[in-house]
Amino acid sequence: MLLTLSVVVTAGLIGWYDLPGLIRRKEWKETAVYGVLLIVATFLSIFAANLWEIPSPLYLIIWIYEPVNQFLAHLTGT
Repeated sequence: MLLTLSVVVTAGLIGWYDLPGLIRRKEWKETAVYGVLLIVATFLSIFAANLWEIPSPLYLIIWIYEPVNQFLAHLTGT
């Protein structure tokens, strides 16, 4: 719990330091991308700090491309 809290506090401090300047300059696209990346990085850091297992992104790629591969194999007759 302490590790999770420290990661969240650190991410909050980073956002508190960087986001006001982006908002003040009205850089809305950069602010949105920065916010999304900060949130994703925070969740991944929480997983890493607590030593939780994260599934490999390779499984997602296999799940997407396996039907395409089977369809192309069916079309070419291999």
